[in-house]
Amino acid sequence: MPDAILGLPECDATIYERIGRIASEWSWVESLLAEMLSHFCRADAGAMYVITQNVSSSTVSSWLKTLTEIRISDLQSRSVILDLLNEIDHVRAERNTVVHGLWSGYEAPGFGIVRTMRWDRAEVARTEMHSIADLDALIAHIRSIQLGLGNLGIRMGFLVLRT
Repeated sequence: MPDAILGLPECDATIYERIGRIASEWSWVESLLAEMLSHFCRADAGAMYVITQNVSSSTVSSWLKTLTEIRISDLQSRSVILDLLNEIDHVRAERNTVVHGLWSGYEAPGFGIVRTMRWDRAEVARTEMHSIADLDALIAHIRSIQLGLGNLGIRMGFLVLRT
């Protein structure tokens, strides 16, 4: 059925389900980053949520990169953390395209078209096609980031392993 406003074909419900999963899984990444920031600042995690919930996750990531340089003296550990934060920044851009883009259907089942607008790039309006498999791969990547942050949190002491 076409969209009522623009007449574009509607996405398959499976595409919309994956978009919701991506948004939900990313919330865990943001929560783990907030825990890490609290640890680096030696602050109360609950109180820090007042700050972390009111700034962009890219700002939190930037703060964590700076604090990593200050707090982590072991060069190998520092490199691991900075690599993970850079990976998070890269995946955040993909996540934002998926979650904030304008979606429409495609003639082949299992595919959708997403349109994004960004004033900071040469191609202001961009249209991309994504498959369910593409979205599943992004979900898997986000979950691997969660695992990396979780393992880091356990090693650094800002997360406690529950048994």
